[in-house]
Amino acid sequence: MDNSLSAYTQKYEKEGYGLQYPDGHVIRFYERILKYKLNKTSGNLLDFGCGNGVHSKYLQDITGGGGYKAYGLDIVPSLKEIWERDPKLNSNNFHVITPNSSIKNLFNVKMDLILANQSLYYLPFESFKQTVQELYDICNEGAIIFATMMSDKGYSMYERGEIMENGLCEVKECPSGRLSGSSFIRFTKDIEELKEDFKPFKPLFWGDYELINLYNFEGSVQHFIYIGQK
Repeated sequence: MDNSLSAYTQKYEKEGYGLQYPDGHVIRFYERILKYKLNKTSGNLLDFGCGNGVHSKYLQDITGGGGYKAYGLDIVPSLKEIWERDPKLNSNNFHVITPNSSIKNLFNVKMDLILANQSLYYLPFESFKQTVQELYDICNEGAIIFATMMSDKGYSMYERGEIMENGLCEVKECPSGRLSGSSFIRFTKDIEELKEDFKPFKPLFWGDYELINLYNFEGSVQHFIYIGQK
């Protein structure tokens, strides 16, 4: 096992997992970068690791329904039923893929925005490199990518295994009991490694954020943010 499919299938199908509201850092990305700094509020959006589609719907809604047109993919098979029941999503534009598989032939349109929120760090290093290149290739010129990667400080209170040859590290035993099962994550050391990972995109902005962590049950949950352009 070198992927997190079983853990996330369990979470979606038996534990009621799934965002109900967009993450604050995604809202800030839209308001401060896409809208204010880049004036880029329309086009085709690919939500990589879209889950139940909360961020896709947010970006469609905030741009008035005529701004971003959402496409998405995820690895959990049962999400297909959620997409089909959601009147705000065109389920024909959303795909279930096998972990670490190629995405280059999934869509017949070019993308203007890639959103990869808390999803790319589950890929082994070689699959990650292939995916970043394929994301670049399916973008229109000038397209923007927004991605978050797990800092090496992240999950510091969890039980973490040794780094495997593929760059992933097994993470298990959530101290607060919030999550069960193992996930496999590739941690990012610093901003320079972050920028190197997302070549050939041109870096525009980068930073980090911490998820809420009451009483420090889980240690640091720092994520890096990368915003780049084709």
